Amino acid sequence: MKVRIGSGPTFEMKPIQVTIWNEFIHERADPQVTRIYPNGIHQQIAAGIGPYGFQIRTATLDQPEHGLSKEVLKHTDVLIWWGHVAHEQVADEIVERIQARVLQGMGLIVLHSAHRSKIFKKLMGTTCDLKWRTDAERERLWVVDPSHPITEGIGEYIELQTEEMYGEFFDIPAPEELIFISWFQGGEVFRSGCGYQRGLGKIFYFRPGHEEYPTYHNKDVLRVIANAVRWAASPHGAEPVYGHMLPLEKINRGEFPLPDQGKAAPGSISSQYFGKTPEGEPIYLYTLTNKNGMQAAIMNYGAIMLTLKVPDRNGNLEDVLLGYGTLEDFIRTGNKPYFGTALGRYANRIANGRFTLDGVSYQLSVNEDHNTLHGGKKGFNKKVWAAEEVYHDDSVGLAMYYVSKDGEEGFPGNLAVKLVYTLTNDNELRMDYTATTDKRTVVNLSQHNYYNLAGAGNGDILGHIVMINADRFTPIKEGLIPTGEVRSVAGTPLDFRNPMTIGARIHSQDPQMKYARNGYDFNYVLNQTGTSMGLAARVYEPNSGRMMEVYTTQPAIQFYSGNNLDGSDIGKGGSVYKKYGGLCLETQHYPDSPNHPNFPSTELLPGQIYRETSIYKFSIM
Repeated sequence: MKVRIGSGPTFEMKPIQVTIWNEFIHERADPQVTRIYPNGIHQQIAAGIGPYGFQIRTATLDQPEHGLSKEVLKHTDVLIWWGHVAHEQVADEIVERIQARVLQGMGLIVLHSAHRSKIFKKLMGTTCDLKWRTDAERERLWVVDPSHPITEGIGEYIELQTEEMYGEFFDIPAPEELIFISWFQGGEVFRSGCGYQRGLGKIFYFRPGHEEYPTYHNKDVLRVIANAVRWAASPHGAEPVYGHMLPLEKINRGEFPLPDQGKAAPGSISSQYFGKTPEGEPIYLYTLTNKNGMQAAIMNYGAIMLTLKVPDRNGNLEDVLLGYGTLEDFIRTGNKPYFGTALGRYANRIANGRFTLDGVSYQLSVNEDHNTLHGGKKGFNKKVWAAEEVYHDDSVGLAMYYVSKDGEEGFPGNLAVKLVYTLTNDNELRMDYTATTDKRTVVNLSQHNYYNLAGAGNGDILGHIVMINADRFTPIKEGLIPTGEVRSVAGTPLDFRNPMTIGARIHSQDPQMKYARNGYDFNYVLNQTGTSMGLAARVYEPNSGRMMEVYTTQPAIQFYSGNNLDGSDIGKGGSVYKKYGGLCLETQHYPDSPNHPNFPSTELLPGQIYRETSIYKFSIM
């Protein structure tokens, strides 16, 4: 981001790391507030200030450590704190943690009734209250000093729709900087925007209206908050940031565009509470956005990717993933198609749910006839994962962790798994898998997105043009279990070495197609050696112009054409997913490898690290 202070030189400023904290109570309990802020006030603020170029994460009261771990605060330049009624529920340890960071230079923006919060009280050294009038028809926040950086881009006043007015602390010290005042019809004047400093940290208190009104949809309110973030931010490296290394000066007009409402920040991550499992475990949805506006939304239940919004040749973003829209639907249906899930411990099938290691026979849970599919009855697709946001200069990501206990679904060894979803500024969706074990075991990790590059729910995928970089495949028998043979694709309907529409040969009477239930559901042996990254497949959808290329370090890829979709699955937006409604390209080791010594080994020993990477790169033609 290019920044100029006063008439000085322009320099490159690293993105400011912002954490937005919210009680997230009224939005769930009050229908009026829910209607205005369906995803929470924190998410609305994130969407409103994100286009200014900040890197944003969100946190709420009900998260572990209220979402404010030492690691999160360590990487937070400015903390935005929205509070109303849950002040005493905030743990004292977290309050002390925030205080220490403010004194070290972290900025703090206090919104709504957060002047009553423990942290504000601790920093100010006193209790505090506000004047409150309930019979106002409207409120105007008047700018006291139009040269102040926080008021940049604001006119003489901000007018808000409200029936309540707040202002003027009764018993805390006068602000070092009075930024906004508000008036009431009777002539009273209240302080409504105040600047303070404690230690090295700058603090801005701002009370712009009531939560039952669309206050945080107001572009001027969002502009003030964005300006305040820049004002309060700590220095990044040796570069100065407004309000610290140099005297406060007016920001050049036009440096920072007004937000485009409703769009998330480029290079940003936002999170929101998404519901609870039947066992009461909270689930969160994380939305990754790159600088191009491409988005991926992932929840920590099953490490499931719910949406992937990709531009077409006209620049229109559209979700290209099949799946359900709510946590409740994933749980209620059991997600039998495995929409968007992480797969483990063993992706694909193990015949009869049985294999032998070191002379010991292991019986797994079986969940598809007599076989084990994608890890068993409760594989990784039904587990709650830990999640951590990851930021890089050219990407944002979500690191997800799960420890599979010894004996889980019948597999031996404690297996520690890490899956990192990364969205790059080159429109690449990257998946990095690592795992370690304390006992000899088998591992085959993958991911089960269903793609329709015309847009999820927009017809079938039979017109998609596919190329698969494989000369061979592993033939199957009844139950889609490999025979153990590795056979050439030449002369079969499985030959996609040259680009071909999926529908061209899908109704072939070839016996292999019958075993696959009248479509494609085959493991292709990729034309690559060793563990280097190679091109596995390419898919092109002519109408939208979207193209997806798949690169992987894995030795094989499963091409599935949605043969089992039958119209019984009602997905996002009420879409009915019929036969051939989506395709999967699952990078993997071969199915049933533990029972076929001639297949590449999937064994993992203590001291070894399982490590695989797959990249799904999107472009247009």
